[in-house]
Formats: sequence, C-alpha cells, structure tokens
Amino acid sequence: MILRMNRRLGSKSAVPQLSGNVKELNVEIVDIIQPSTMSIVLQVKLQQEERHSSSPTMILKIYDRQYSPELREFKHSGPATAETEDEFIAFLRQGCMPRFLLDYDENGPWAHDEWDMPKREAYFYARSSLSHEIELDVHDKLIDMQGIHIPTIFADVRLSPQYAVMQQDEGLTEYTEIRAILMEHISGFPLHDIVKETPESDWASICNQAVDIIRKIAGNNFINFDIKTRNILVRRGERESSYQIFYLDFGECRFRDPSDSDEVWRERKRQKNEEGAVGYMMMNAMSFAKGKKGKKYKGTLPLPWQYEPSGRFDGEYIELYGDSE
Repeated sequence: MILRMNRRLGSKSAVPQLSGNVKELNVEIVDIIQPSTMSIVLQVKLQQEERHSSSPTMILKIYDRQYSPELREFKHSGPATAETEDEFIAFLRQGCMPRFLLDYDENGPWAHDEWDMPKREAYFYARSSLSHEIELDVHDKLIDMQGIHIPTIFADVRLSPQYAVMQQDEGLTEYTEIRAILMEHISGFPLHDIVKETPESDWASICNQAVDIIRKIAGNNFINFDIKTRNILVRRGERESSYQIFYLDFGECRFRDPSDSDEVWRERKRQKNEEGAVGYMMMNAMSFAKGKKGKKYKGTLPLPWQYEPSGRFDGEYIELYGDSE
C-alpha cells in the first residue's frame, strides 16, 4: 500500500524512517482492527529495502467514504458500487461539489430526503473529511498528551482512490483521494476488559486514572460525542500493577462555537457528561463482573470502585436551541 505524505507531524525522531524529504511510504498491512466505524483502522509496518530493526508497527486510520460502515448506514445506502461511483464522478465533473459543500455547511444533513445518490456520496465525502480534520485538530490541541495518554501522530497521508476511472482523472483528486492518519500503535486491552485482564485490586487505580484523564481532556473547548470504553486502551507497565491509559478516537468531537456563551457551553458539557460516560460504564462493567449468571451484582457490599462525579459543569439548566453536533 502506497501512502503519499501530505504533512509530517510529531517528533521527527519518533520514527527515523519518516525524517528527511520523504514523499511516499510503502506499508504492509499487519492486521485490521475491528470493529470499523467512521474510519477503517489498520495495523501496518513500513516496507523497506533494508529492514530496520527499529521499524515500528503503526496504526493507519483511513477516512474513506466508500467503505466506512457507519457512514454507509445512512438511509441504508449500502456499499459503494461502480454505478454509484460513476454517478459521483459525473457530479464532480459538472462542478456541483462546491455548491453542495456550501449548502451542507449552512444546513447540515437536514435536507437529506431531497438528496439523490451523487449528493449522498458528496455527503459521505464531506463527513469523512470532517472527521479526519477534527481528529488532527484535537490531537494538535492535546499535543502535550501525545505519547502519554493519546497516541503520537506521525503523518497526515493520502491514498489513491481504488476506482480506476478516478485514478486516471487528476482533476478529481481534491475530492477522490483518500485521507488517512499514520499514528503510534498502542498495545493493550480495552478499558472495559479490566474485569477479565487485571486483578480486582487494580480496578480502582485504573478507573481513577481513566476518569482523571478524561477530566483533563474535557477541560478543552471541544466535546467528544463518541466516548466508548472500547476506545480507551489500558497498557501494562513494566512494574507489577502499573498501567497507562490511552484515549484513541476523537473523530466525533465538536468544537465550541464562537457564539456559545460560557453558560451555554457549560450546559453543553453538563448534558454530554464525558467523565460520567466513562465512570458509569465502568461501574456497570464491574457490577456484571461481580454478579452471577450474567446479571448485575445485587449484594450489599460496595463495588471495588465507585465513580464520584466532579460536578465541574453543574449549574442551572439552560434550554439549548439547535443541535450541538
């Protein structure tokens, strides 16, 4: 698989093979990370003429409108076909995309009932591109946490479209090339699996760390609308009972609108409750782990860990107008 460098990011020393004037990378796919949602996630290795012992395994997150399972659930669109791609190409050649993007920027996807197939594909392009841009922007905001509690970003890259007609028409490249991000591979297990992977005595320290980190992330001017424990990895430390938490997915974040007052923004954060999404999910996981026959724990003893809300966004209820997503 050939990756074209769009922008090199992060420390140049992190991956020596990316230093210098590298324009293309050849990578081999090691594994496909499931489940795929908005992006397709591959575990990859650099292919090189001289094998470097330090050549790391990396993650390639691909934002491809044609194969994103979550996107293509929209209106039961199904997978892309040669027919839908031909219609989309005709749409692009007619110069319709700029007008569509302006309308989409103003109105969002609310006019989707009027969309024909090419406009649906245009929406898939806009939505996947937005997720890619948001992921990069959030990692830039959290640069001090890269390599510590979020993966280090190495490069913003591009892949050629797989449909031959698109490859042959360079005039369509802006809307047909596939965006992707090359980032650090984090070995570990999902946060909700601590009940299977770690002793009960470690659950509290792991969950406290996870909640502390999400509180730090939540202090920024964006909201993560897709907090799931499968997107939070636990990496074992070198010392016994030591662990490091990593948050992986920020493609569904939304940044604070300039028109949001402090009180409106506080209410948006309160309603989303990012830290509670982690805290309550982990208490639920522990309850099932301590229960019998697949049911929640019904005993009187406390769970090994209790989530204690910070209340940092508490305040008077405000009715919010418009969709903050």
